[in-house]
Amino acid sequence: MAIDELSKQQVQMAADNIQVHKFGGSSLADAFCYRRVARIVNEYAGASDLVVVSAAGDTTNHILAIVNAGNQPGDTADILLRQLEKFQLGLITELLSGDLQFELITAAKQDFNHLQSFIDGQQTISSKAELLAYGELWSARLLAALLRKQGTKAEAIDARDFLRAEDAPEPIIQQQESRNLLLQRVAPNPGTRFIITGFIARGVNGESLTLGRNGSDYSATLVGSLLNVKDVTIWKDVAGVYSADPRKIERVVNLPALDWSEAEELARIGSPVLHPRTFQPVNKQRMVLSVRSSLKVENQQTRIGQFQQGEPRAKVFTSLSEVVLFKVQLTDKALVSRLQDLELEPLFSWTEPDQHVQYLVFHQNHQDYMSDWLEQVDRDNAITQIRGYSMVALVGDRIQESDQYHTFKLQLSEQKVRRFGLAETGCSAIAILEQQLDSRLLNRLHSQLFNYRRSLGVLVLGRGNIGTTWLELFRQQRDRINQLMDVRIIGIANSRQIWLDYSGIDLHDWTSSFERLARPYVLTELLRELPNSPYDELVVLDLTAAHSIAQLYPSFFANGMHVISANKYAGSAQESLYREIRTIQHEYKREWLYNTTVGAGLPLNYALNDLRNQGDEVRSISGIFSGTMSWLFESFTKDANFSDLVAEAKKRGYTEPDPREDLSCQDLARKLLILAREIGLRLDWQDIQVNSVVPEHLRDISAAEFMQRLEELDTPMNDMQREAAEEGKVPRLLASFSVTEEQRVKAKVGIEYIPLGDMLANLIPGENIFVIYTDWYSEMPLVISGPGAGKEVTAGGVQSDLNQLLARLGASC
Repeated sequence: MAIDELSKQQVQMAADNIQVHKFGGSSLADAFCYRRVARIVNEYAGASDLVVVSAAGDTTNHILAIVNAGNQPGDTADILLRQLEKFQLGLITELLSGDLQFELITAAKQDFNHLQSFIDGQQTISSKAELLAYGELWSARLLAALLRKQGTKAEAIDARDFLRAEDAPEPIIQQQESRNLLLQRVAPNPGTRFIITGFIARGVNGESLTLGRNGSDYSATLVGSLLNVKDVTIWKDVAGVYSADPRKIERVVNLPALDWSEAEELARIGSPVLHPRTFQPVNKQRMVLSVRSSLKVENQQTRIGQFQQGEPRAKVFTSLSEVVLFKVQLTDKALVSRLQDLELEPLFSWTEPDQHVQYLVFHQNHQDYMSDWLEQVDRDNAITQIRGYSMVALVGDRIQESDQYHTFKLQLSEQKVRRFGLAETGCSAIAILEQQLDSRLLNRLHSQLFNYRRSLGVLVLGRGNIGTTWLELFRQQRDRINQLMDVRIIGIANSRQIWLDYSGIDLHDWTSSFERLARPYVLTELLRELPNSPYDELVVLDLTAAHSIAQLYPSFFANGMHVISANKYAGSAQESLYREIRTIQHEYKREWLYNTTVGAGLPLNYALNDLRNQGDEVRSISGIFSGTMSWLFESFTKDANFSDLVAEAKKRGYTEPDPREDLSCQDLARKLLILAREIGLRLDWQDIQVNSVVPEHLRDISAAEFMQRLEELDTPMNDMQREAAEEGKVPRLLASFSVTEEQRVKAKVGIEYIPLGDMLANLIPGENIFVIYTDWYSEMPLVISGPGAGKEVTAGGVQSDLNQLLARLGASC
């Protein structure tokens, strides 16, 4: 098959089926990082995808130091070489074994012998690039071997085998020849993951060339363009592009998407994530470039492509702490002509015609380049360097039409602005300042520009039925919730493991991600770590039924966390613990919401608080407080065995794992305590008269044995039903408390016989009912009824508590 025919067919195949992934040096810093990258390649790359790699960690700088030291007297170069050899062989030894280890160690030792020959002066090299290329070569070999060890078909490719370029300050790629050579290498091997060296190419005369700063990113898009692929992913140590540099700004937002024009402009004026040359080979009509984190794969990412733009708005606020101004005398016509041929584009420029001068602004990193250039062309000192300036800029498509543009100008009016204007692209507004930048100024500008909202980090304890249902409900309502505050799930935990991510957990398919990313934890140790998370407020959602979690509520509050609880054990704790919880809560001014602990999603606690806030006093509350017991007794007729109903309720998940927790009335007693304490009454366990449904001889046996002996409940329950029927009544399990005129509290839980026509006797199975008498509701009670159990209504109640918390936090801003 001819090369041209091969190219036409295989480029089309690659375009439709292959993606390119690139990993930088920080992603390959040590053996742990290599394993992580191998896992990413296996999970996120297709069988025929191409992977471009940089040198591991700081290897390139280390080689450069060896090259420079090799020209100096002393043994510095030898020492540095031994350190580098130890590092590289250590990676191979730790990651590989057997034949693969032997193969790579043999190749690496040959390379180090070559480097040693250069140091000893026994061998000359055509260019420094020949030695610098070893870093990428070692990375590609090692990652390919590690993948093979794990059972993946993988091979390393030295980019110099296919990438041809003319030597220049920025090498000029020979597109067609490079494409043909690459296709000849990869096309006959479908299903192979090729690991390609970044940063390097081969000159037309056979010499090694480097592609310059960020050359590996450029290599990735270059390889993608040669094969006309649709997607290239740049894996970095950050989760994409942010609204500002997170090293300078405290509260930044990850950007899900950028248009090519926005990304290129951001790279041009100094992005720490993007480099201008990365975009040069891109087919912007076809390719999408993704920037995502190799350290936290589950985090968000930024996709860069040709996207349809909506309303004009700013995307990124960026800054440079130091820029250099060059003042050019326009009267020197020859020099002005030479400036037009300057390869380096200024960040910003403007002309002052009345002064016959032009100002060019360059990044401080380009000062040496410009100084060298001026020595050659500026014979008459027509150009003056001016230091002490800084730059701030706002990037976004149609920036001048955005609301932030006017805010930006207004906020800068208080600063020493030397020049403000639009870049030629129209994608950025740039201000050159006659002052230093400090973090307070930058954070204030970012906050004003992006309407900074206070943030709330949510730790979810319990990933059972309620936790899982609530997480799905939160995912559905997240956009509406985030209008109030920036709310993010930062942790999901069960009793053994936690998935923690301070940048926010992606809830799409979170259950499978939990299995991969969760780790063992100790909650008491986590409490010391959480206050350092980057959130204004923290809330713990206790969706467990664990005594041990309830006992930690004082620690939650003392560490600055609010609590939303579906766990009854804290609100119904012994009086001493309950008072400690309340004392610590008020001392640290934290919120504690627990509406779902009684009545699931019914707004019971809210109603009681409203009554008291209006000046009313609650005198008694009675009713059927348990959805489980409501279902059992409403379903209990003369034609049904009580034991069968208990077994069915357990099967449906209505009861606790041990149904005696419900039948013993302990759950009802807890709810009674919570309600009484909610209206300010001092009530403890010994103050409640509890009549259990469980016979005494069944109370102390195991749960398994109890389930086997369920039929022993039938005789006493049938007798009770028959006795009630003789009175024209039905048995119901009620809870109640009342306050006497002497302010004494009477509380009880147990079975009572209710007349057939009473509302308490005619509920829908599973329904709760609360009958509330107050000073104002004395003739006719306030009645609240509805579903008292179920994961959906309980999750809805938790959501309601979250909205209440957001409202309170918003009011306290």
